[in-house]
Amino acid sequence: MASVVLWSLAYGARLALVGTLPAQGFPFLTFFPAVMLAAYFFELGPGLLCAALSVAGAYASFIPHSADSFSGLEKGDLIALVFFSSVLLVDCVVLHLLRRSRSLVAERERDLRELTANSPDVLTRFDREYRHLFVSGAVERLTGRPTSDFIGKTNRELGMPPKLCDVWEDALASAFREGRQVSLRFEYDGAVFAATLVPEFDHDRTGVRSVLGVTRDISEIDRHERALMAHDELKDQMLATVAHELRNPLTTLSTGLSLLERLPDPPQAVGRTIAAMRRQTTQMSRLVADLMDLNRIRANALDLNRTAVDLKDILQAMQEASLELARRKSINIELRLLADDMPLEGDAGRLIQVFSNVVTNAIKFSEAGSEVVVEAKRENGVYEVSVTDRGAGIEPDMLEAVFEPFVQAPAGRNQQSGLGIGLALVKQILRLHDGDVTVASQGLGKGSTFIVRLPAPAQCATSE
Repeated sequence: MASVVLWSLAYGARLALVGTLPAQGFPFLTFFPAVMLAAYFFELGPGLLCAALSVAGAYASFIPHSADSFSGLEKGDLIALVFFSSVLLVDCVVLHLLRRSRSLVAERERDLRELTANSPDVLTRFDREYRHLFVSGAVERLTGRPTSDFIGKTNRELGMPPKLCDVWEDALASAFREGRQVSLRFEYDGAVFAATLVPEFDHDRTGVRSVLGVTRDISEIDRHERALMAHDELKDQMLATVAHELRNPLTTLSTGLSLLERLPDPPQAVGRTIAAMRRQTTQMSRLVADLMDLNRIRANALDLNRTAVDLKDILQAMQEASLELARRKSINIELRLLADDMPLEGDAGRLIQVFSNVVTNAIKFSEAGSEVVVEAKRENGVYEVSVTDRGAGIEPDMLEAVFEPFVQAPAGRNQQSGLGIGLALVKQILRLHDGDVTVASQGLGKGSTFIVRLPAPAQCATSE
C-alpha cells in the first residue's frame, strides 16, 4: 500500500512537470525518490513494487513510442529504460541492506545499553586525563547521581574522597604507562569494591587510547573472607594450645617408657607392648613438634640457627634417622652424592627435618621392598636434591596442593598417617633458607619425584 501511494505521488508530480521539462527529458525524475523511500522505510518488497510501477508509468506515459521499432521504443530510449530500471533495482537492494545494517547496529547499541544499565558492575571508560568517557547506569544506583554528571569529569572534580582519588589515579597511571591490566580494591560509602582496569590500545597498538574499568561490589565476599581468616586464626590458636598441652603428658609417657625399657628380662608380651608404646609415643611427639613448628612459622617466630654445614652430612644424617621406618617396610634408601664437599649456610637440624620429612613421605607411599633414591647435584650455583620413589604417585591436580597444611593426596590413602603437615613444613623451612621444593609425578601408581633446591655459596658457583 505504501509503495502504491509513493508511486502515485511521484507519478502525479511527473505529470505536473509536463510542459516544463523537454518532451523526452527526465522520464524517471520523480520516481527515484519514491523508490528510494519505499525501499528504505518499507523493506525490499514495497521498494521493488514501486520500482516496477515507476518503470511501467515512465514507459507508458513519458517515453515516446514508435511503431517502427521493437516494443515501440527507439534504440536509445530502450537502452535508457533498461539502464534506469537496473539503477532502480540496485537502489532498492542497496537501501534495503543499508536499512538492515543500521537496524542491526541500533539493535546492538540498544542491547549494549540495556546490558550495561542492568549489570550490577559499574563500567567506566577513562581518557588520559582520567576523565570519564562513559559510565554505566549502575553508578547511579551506587552514588545516586545520574550518569550525565560523570561524563567529561574526573573523580576529583566529582568530589570523590581524596584518598580514593589517589588510589584510582595511581592505578590508571599504571594502566596507561605499562599497558597491562591493573587490579585494585577500595572502600566507598561503607562497602568494599574490587576494580579491574583494562587498557584499550590504538588501532596500531602503539599506545593506550583509554582504560576500561569494571568495578564490582564485593562486600559480601569480603565479609566471608574476614570470617574465614578469623576462623583460621582461631584454628591456629587451638592447634597451638593442643600441641602445647600434649607436650607434658607425652614427656611423662616417654620417661615412663624409658624406665620400663630398663626392666631386666621382661616377658615377651610386655616387651612387645613397650616397643609398640615407644613407636606410638615417638610418632605422637613428632606430630606435636610439627604442629608447634607450623604455628611458629605462621607467627614468624621460628628462629634458625644458621651455621656452616655440609649438605652431604645432612643427607647422611637424614638417612640414619629414616632407617628404622625404611627397615619396617624393607625399603632401601640409596644416596647418590657428589664426591666433592657441598658446603652451605643453614640450620642443620631444620634441614635434616626437611629431608627426613620428604623421605618419610616417599617411604609411606612406597610398596614394601621397593627403593627410594636420593640424588644430590650442583648446577648454576644451586644445590638440587631429588627424592624419587616408585610408589602411589600424585594426581596432577594435587601437585601444588600437597604442600598446603592438612592436605593429603587421595592416592595411597590407606598408606597415610599423620596430619598432612610434613610437606607444608618442608616448603616453609626451605623458604626461610631462600630455597624451594617442587614435585613431579607421571600419575597414579607411577611414583613421584620431589626436588629440593638450596642456594650454594658463591665460591661453589664460580668453581663450576
